Amino acid sequence: MGKISQDFYKNPDKYLLKLEGIISKYHKTLDKNLLKKAYYFSFNRHLFQLRDSGDPYAYHPYEVAKILADLKFDLTSIATALLHDTVEDGVATNCEIEKNFGKEIGNLVQGVTKLSKIQLPDKEVREASNFSKFIIAVSEDIRVLLIKLADRLHNMRTISFVRDNKRRINIAKETLEVYAPLAGRVGFQVMREELERLSFKQTNSLAYQSLKKRINFLNDKNKNFVKSTIENIKMILASDFKKIRVSGRQKKIYSTWKKMQSKSIALEKISDIYAFRIIASSKDDCYKVLGRIHMEWPMVPERFKDFISTPKPNGYSSIHTTVIGPDGIQMELQIRSLEMHKIAEYGVASHWIYKKMGNQFSKKDLKESNAWFKDVIEIIKTAGGPRELMEHSRIEMYSDNVFCFTPKGDVISMIKGSSALDFAYAIHSTLGEKTIGVKINGNLSPLNRIVSNGDQIEVLTSKGQKPQPNWLNFCITGKARSQIRKSLRDHEKDEFEKLGKEILKKILLDINKRATKKTLSMLVSFFNYSSYRSFYIALGRGEVNSNLIMETFLPKPNKSLTNIQKAKNRLPIIGLTKGQAVNFAECCNPLPGENIVGILTEKKGINVHLISCSVLERFTDFPELWYELTWNTKSGKYLQTTRVSLTVQNKIGSLNKITSCISKLNANIVDIKINKREEDFFYMEVDVQVTDSKHFKDLFVSLNLEDAIYKIERV
Repeated sequence: MGKISQDFYKNPDKYLLKLEGIISKYHKTLDKNLLKKAYYFSFNRHLFQLRDSGDPYAYHPYEVAKILADLKFDLTSIATALLHDTVEDGVATNCEIEKNFGKEIGNLVQGVTKLSKIQLPDKEVREASNFSKFIIAVSEDIRVLLIKLADRLHNMRTISFVRDNKRRINIAKETLEVYAPLAGRVGFQVMREELERLSFKQTNSLAYQSLKKRINFLNDKNKNFVKSTIENIKMILASDFKKIRVSGRQKKIYSTWKKMQSKSIALEKISDIYAFRIIASSKDDCYKVLGRIHMEWPMVPERFKDFISTPKPNGYSSIHTTVIGPDGIQMELQIRSLEMHKIAEYGVASHWIYKKMGNQFSKKDLKESNAWFKDVIEIIKTAGGPRELMEHSRIEMYSDNVFCFTPKGDVISMIKGSSALDFAYAIHSTLGEKTIGVKINGNLSPLNRIVSNGDQIEVLTSKGQKPQPNWLNFCITGKARSQIRKSLRDHEKDEFEKLGKEILKKILLDINKRATKKTLSMLVSFFNYSSYRSFYIALGRGEVNSNLIMETFLPKPNKSLTNIQKAKNRLPIIGLTKGQAVNFAECCNPLPGENIVGILTEKKGINVHLISCSVLERFTDFPELWYELTWNTKSGKYLQTTRVSLTVQNKIGSLNKITSCISKLNANIVDIKINKREEDFFYMEVDVQVTDSKHFKDLFVSLNLEDAIYKIERV
């Protein structure tokens, strides 16, 4: 037990007065009796409990309450923070809390307890009911989430005391995948960044330390850049603007890591690692500042975003622009008013954090704070099952947004990465179902086209159109996917029956046979189905082996088919007929998680290619050979081989660094080939086995961080 915790245990009044002093600075009508009552209720109920650090357990709710007090939260929230673990740990009941502290605090404590039930995806089916209850609880009072975020923040600040490494990693992973995105979704950026930093340090300590080292190196290299640029910006704006605040910093480690992962690039190739913030007096001044900045420094094309005219769903407003600044260094600038800045830092919490009079939380604040939950609530009502609920709600809550326009000028907020078809469903589910095409900015575009900020989209429809199964391959919004799946469930028997008829027709055509009643009766009887329809449906679903049909009831197929080797029983691929041989094309080495397509060959069965593989150009005139395939994420992990080309410094230990890096990320080296050796560099190719595309991205980025590697490319 540390000195502070010992002191807390012996002198609880001292810490109560400290908390009271913080709250009194902004709370004009502080109810000291309520604060004292909640403080000692928590202290006494947790009296004999200890944390992993050895501290008295009551010190934890005190620190959570202090986090909220530092952020100027209302007294009700702070009292809830003091009490939040008493019910979860079984030392008190909901009835007891409500009896002693009132219904409002009782509901908040109950809501925070439910939030503790959030689990990672591997437990999602079992916990989906709790998750939906959590959404509903949060939608009723956003403070439930904010209190839980403060709770998790203190847990992460003290996570080093958790001795069990596996448990520590799981907590950090849960924080990174659940709580940090939630903080971002409600606009609580300050808390999100700290949660991400603390979690990333635990989940990927190797990358964290490497990035920290590199960023510190770049910081030392350009140590005066931030300070001089701030002064430069002030000088540029001084003559036209009297009240201007300018600040600058390097981007956070985790956000840098995410950018490296998403784009598979090295740190040195990330140009805009410096960010500057300009606080103007008003919205008008924001645009004037933007104009003055662009007159001074050239803007980087396609790096301008106006979130003032089109705010994010969580209320975030700001202008983002990237310019070529001093010494040719790219830098991001954020321009906003003081009011916008408050919302940007504290999101929905800013509704009451910065109130001038007292610290009262009104019903109006509550309504405004929870507006963005309405889409998630709708998904809860239409989800086809627990797994769908978790999938759709997580996407809806944890993603960034882009803003598109209808031909009439209405703004539609979309999840970043949404397709044009997602846009149609966002307007109305019926419109989405009847969509046959779209015009984006006046030009015809495919339904899978990813929409961008500012796109004007016109939806083209047909009464005869119905949702297609492949739509799920490129639709990402919860609303679209839930509606598509609902429609497919309603029509799946008809669709599979039609598909089964087509499959049988193709089989019979290959062997010059007709589908007579006698032949069909034999098939239905042999496979033990009650009707032609049920047989066709099973064939369409892949439950009937098409090769077995040919081998058992029909004349033997031609040589081109008999030479196809039977595939393994469990394939990581969806879209193949059972019994078909499958090979992974060496020209592109597709990995689980990447977009793939199958090509039917005479001797090797189905060759699986990346959708972007150049070899596919040879088959553009033969659509009958194409198979629409997806990876089966439920079939378990498969080791897939891919190849990287490396340009490596010709120094002692370089090869050891490379092999060690690959080993640390649990990838397997299959083959190493050195193609060329020069005085300074040697050129090599490495075949590695990874589980999926994410695993490969992690490996790619980690190799990029190695000093020994000058250049890396995927072959």
